Amino acid sequence: MNMNRKSFFLPALAATLLLGISFSCSKSGGSPNSGGGGTTPTGKDSILTNIGNNIILPAYASLNVAVNSLDSAIVDFNAGPSSIKLTAVQSLFKTAYINWESASEYDGFGPAYSNQPVMSGLNLFPTNTISIESNITTGNNNVNAFANASAKGFPALDYLLYGAGVNTLTAFATGAGATNRKAYLAAVSADIKAEANAALKGWQASGGNYIASFIDGTGNSVSSSLGLLLNSIVQDFEIGKNDRLGIPLGKQPPGQVLPVLPNEVEAYYSGISVQLALAQLKAMQNLYLGIGTQGSGPGLKDYVIQKKIAYNGGLLNDAIQSNFASAVAGLQAIPDPFSATIQTNAMPANAVYATYQQLVVLLKTDMASGLGVLITFGDNDGD
Repeated sequence: MNMNRKSFFLPALAATLLLGISFSCSKSGGSPNSGGGGTTPTGKDSILTNIGNNIILPAYASLNVAVNSLDSAIVDFNAGPSSIKLTAVQSLFKTAYINWESASEYDGFGPAYSNQPVMSGLNLFPTNTISIESNITTGNNNVNAFANASAKGFPALDYLLYGAGVNTLTAFATGAGATNRKAYLAAVSADIKAEANAALKGWQASGGNYIASFIDGTGNSVSSSLGLLLNSIVQDFEIGKNDRLGIPLGKQPPGQVLPVLPNEVEAYYSGISVQLALAQLKAMQNLYLGIGTQGSGPGLKDYVIQKKIAYNGGLLNDAIQSNFASAVAGLQAIPDPFSATIQTNAMPANAVYATYQQLVVLLKTDMASGLGVLITFGDNDGD
């Protein structure tokens, strides 16, 4: 069973923890502003300031609002299950899951990573339905037990809220084990809420104030904000290539001829796989461009532009922007449910996968190298 991020996240655990320790001890990471950004009137790196205040913090804030609304709706649903309440919960679940995709790029560093459990564990897919049903039968609601790593988070909610199809309401209202099922649903939701709330609080100036550390973390060392950010976003983007697309399309591991695996897609039960992939891709594109809730500002592209990094006789920035646009357009042309589409016409998805492969190389190799940032993990799939 494949589980999102686990394939190469855990082997890098010790190294990343050391990076976090290094960052907390020395915010500068390298010479001030080495690698690029201009400065704000306060002397701060304008790129990190915009990314932190205009992109990352709002992403966590939106996720926070969405998961709190979802959790409240689940509490209300459990108090008296009805079709109207179930529909409301399902709608709020989709909103929260999409908001997750806009924050997942940053869970490889900062509060989302230093907090326990790490927030990336909220989206290990495909979910383990056998473990979920066993937990419901036994009344085991300890979703953060090691054995339940793939029986929690958004994939677990995806199964609980959609897995029974037309019988979902019955399963929670009058079905065998309905009380335990409602308790497990509540436990999964409460855990998502707690982890998302803790991550936001850790970033906020009124909480852990990691935003100040992020903005002050100039330089391009592995422990600088740029180093931590690039490692986290490239790792998350490879999840998009490998887990969201590659495995369902039968392209992972590379070099083998495998059948399509429709049940391996993200959000298999709710059928919003493409919507989620598109949300993650657009969030990555906006981060690169510097587009946030307050409009456009300096983004990662500005580091690349300032360095005048060349690529194939042109400029790397042009190649990255072109490939982002192609990937977005390609995903927008693929209908959900992705699990059904790849069984009838996988060609458009294969084309998007090829664009993702190119983007991984551009971001992980060309951009990182051009900015002097060391990528400290590897997925060993040849990109």
